[in-house]
Amino acid sequence: MEHVNNHSTILSLLKSVNFTRMRMMKYSNLTLFEVKKLAAAIARQSSRKSAVIGLIGNLGSGKTTFAKAFAQSLGIKSLKSPTFIISQRYDLGEKYLYHMDFYRLDSVKQLEPLGMDEILDSQNTVLIEWVDKFPTIKKKCDILIGFKVKPDDKRDVTVKISNHK
Repeated sequence: MEHVNNHSTILSLLKSVNFTRMRMMKYSNLTLFEVKKLAAAIARQSSRKSAVIGLIGNLGSGKTTFAKAFAQSLGIKSLKSPTFIISQRYDLGEKYLYHMDFYRLDSVKQLEPLGMDEILDSQNTVLIEWVDKFPTIKKKCDILIGFKVKPDDKRDVTVKISNHK
């Protein structure tokens, strides 16, 4: 795992996130602005192919901020929080971005009406907040991003790339 905590180094790394060589990266003491920059860098890389991205962290840790910046970098002007409706789909031209939020869900049975198998096996990009509530879905993620709140409104962010595809 590569660990980064120098902000100038972080900003240069954000410009060149490369999934082909990175397996796990930890970014320390990021501002929310830097979390947004990281989201944009990951979106640029993942937009080239399908990706299931799981977002993990406590309330207020940066998951939705990350998701909004990710979507904006793909050209989506406004990402609506899917907390109450669970899933939103956005047209990206040749594919879709699915933004899902499992916060209000308690059982895997609640996922059945969403068509999770079709969504996860598609050629689309899928962002799932609170993916850790369902280990079977978490295992299907290509990228897991963990958020931890630090003092002074900073975040530690861990990005793990799966080898399962």
